Amino acid sequence: MIYKRQAEIPISVLWDYREFKRDETAVPHLPYIDVHNVSEVTEFVREHGLTPVELTVIKNTALLTDGNHRIVAAKRLGYIAVPVEIVVHFGSGVDMFYEHTLNRFRPIDEPLEAWLRKVFFEVI
Repeated sequence: MIYKRQAEIPISVLWDYREFKRDETAVPHLPYIDVHNVSEVTEFVREHGLTPVELTVIKNTALLTDGNHRIVAAKRLGYIAVPVEIVVHFGSGVDMFYEHTLNRFRPIDEPLEAWLRKVFFEVI
């Protein structure tokens, strides 16, 4: 079972959950994949705005599974918070991700836990 919710979360809370540190490591060039670098993505975000990044939660771990370039671009452009599609997987996640990706998930720290509680359990 999968449960989704959108929210605005501070970059500082999400930063350590990046799967790939695109501000530190360039994307390897693969001739069959059209990949944009962080500078190109930053210009796109400046002109068109930011689409939500994706944070995946499995048990007590989380990973930014989509939006590694965009979160760096947002930080470069001075964003404080970014739109996030939070995807919670009930179960092991083994059926959704390769093992090497599952190994990149990080334990949820207190700041992220507080945001997840607010997003999923705060009564409006």
